[in-house]
Amino acid sequence: MEIKYINHSIANRYPGLIEVNKNLKNYPELLKPILEHESQHTDKPFTLHDFKLDFTSNDGINQWQLLKFMFKHPASFVQLSPILYSKRKGLIIDPNLLIMYSIMIGVFILTIYLGGKYL
Repeated sequence: MEIKYINHSIANRYPGLIEVNKNLKNYPELLKPILEHESQHTDKPFTLHDFKLDFTSNDGINQWQLLKFMFKHPASFVQLSPILYSKRKGLIIDPNLLIMYSIMIGVFILTIYLGGKYL
């Protein structure tokens, strides 16, 4: 598996390739568990295994340290975007984030609807 260091995002898995933010080299306590997490993903665009892995894995990543890293390196916030464009890969869609954001928006709309109707 090839590892490519990039200037943005945190880490992404593509068939035969893991992209990792180059600044993570300075944070071995984050880099190792992130690489382990990404290596557990499949090479397919979307599988139930990948979905479960992203939302239920206990991979030892210190979330507080990761948040501090993201604020120190703002280009890593690209990781939170469900739709990206790459000159090399074209349009990239993250189905896991699309599902999560859709659920969040649905709950928000339902809350507003029920609040307006019954309060």
